[in-house]
Amino acid sequence: MLLHTTKAVVIVGCCFSASPSFALEPCHRGVPAIDIVQGNFVQAPGYIDPDAQTLHPDGKLQEQRWHNLHAAIRPLKMICRYANKAVPVDLPNTIDTCVWEADERRVHCF
Repeated sequence: MLLHTTKAVVIVGCCFSASPSFALEPCHRGVPAIDIVQGNFVQAPGYIDPDAQTLHPDGKLQEQRWHNLHAAIRPLKMICRYANKAVPVDLPNTIDTCVWEADERRVHCF
């Protein structure tokens, strides 16, 4: 019986840990701005510009998107720029895309 329980736990653990389709919210909701930085460059950080964005009909920013982050130099960090401080968050190696929604002021990475 213990062997069957152990097998079930291992199988479920592998399914959850190997799933690349999970979503991550590295910043708290309400973040006014973010930056994504690649590598450990002290003198000149390797900021990554968004490669796509969507605008509202009135010209206001709706969302920004970063794709193909798997090709970036590791470590990859997101800097959540709140009104009173900047908070760096390390992104896992499995992250390939991040989307910042300007209306909701939230970030999704997957």
